[in-house]
Amino acid sequence: MVRDEQFSFEGLPDERARSASAPEKGCACPLGAIPVEVWRQLLRRPFRRRHPVIFWGAGLALVAFLCFFAARDDEDEMFGGPERLALVTVRGAIMEAGDTLQWLREIGRRESVKGVLVRVDSPGGGAAASQEIYNALAEIGKDRPVAVSMGGMAASGGLMVSMAGERIFANPSTVTGSIGVRMDIPQLQGLFDKIGLGQQTLVTAPYKNAGSYLRGLSPEEKAYFESVLNDMHDQFVQIVANGRRMTMQDAAALADGKIFTGREARELGLVDELGGQEAAHRWLAQKTGVPFERKLLVKPKKKSLRPQDILKAWLGLDIFDMGDASWQTPVFLHQF
Repeated sequence: MVRDEQFSFEGLPDERARSASAPEKGCACPLGAIPVEVWRQLLRRPFRRRHPVIFWGAGLALVAFLCFFAARDDEDEMFGGPERLALVTVRGAIMEAGDTLQWLREIGRRESVKGVLVRVDSPGGGAAASQEIYNALAEIGKDRPVAVSMGGMAASGGLMVSMAGERIFANPSTVTGSIGVRMDIPQLQGLFDKIGLGQQTLVTAPYKNAGSYLRGLSPEEKAYFESVLNDMHDQFVQIVANGRRMTMQDAAALADGKIFTGREARELGLVDELGGQEAAHRWLAQKTGVPFERKLLVKPKKKSLRPQDILKAWLGLDIFDMGDASWQTPVFLHQF
């Protein structure tokens, strides 16, 4: 005779008791075997939500730390270590010289930079901006060699900048020359007459309103502006004469506004050798003793996501300059 035994769950752990008392099922859920404490850890809110100030504060501090040391590394790479050659690029219309002048100042104060390679690919631009870059390069050229490589075009103001080079290289088909000064005066009086607009200007001196966009030049005003242009032209000719070691007469004979190919420019004495940027770089390396294989120093790129900077980089359009009145005034250009 078999005696029924009585079982008690008293004293057993809760999980064992529940397991023993639970009715059998055909298929038990595997998630039920996961302890409660594990579920609590899994469903716990992340640290960044429980302590947002600490989390984001530490993140910002880390970013600032990395940026600081990255900037120091860039500075050391640019100007520390062995002797280097620096690259200066003059590309497009030369209307504003600020960034190029800043880069030239940085190059000029670093003794590790033993020479400067200038790559010019420009039709010229503003008379003053072109002259500023030329003067800055000429100053650097007093204590270290400057080699110039002309690209597809180095005309007018681009040629003026190139005159600072001790050795000038051009491709046979480079467009250069165009020595001279141009003055543009916007003329809108015809349009304004058609749409019924006008402007009245009061002045205290006879030439204060010379070059107005609302009327043509008087004979006196034309003679006045021609004298200004002639002075700028003479300065350009003097720069060519100094840079190419010519007489003023020989330089003036080339200053009739004509363009020349690189091959013609070499025959005329405006260019020393035919060749590209590599040829100019090799000459500079040999001149300074800095190995040609050593990487050139280049101007750091500005990283900006401002809409106005993107428009200026892509389209050459500065939305903050569109509201000024500079477009109404005469423009003096060394530009082809």
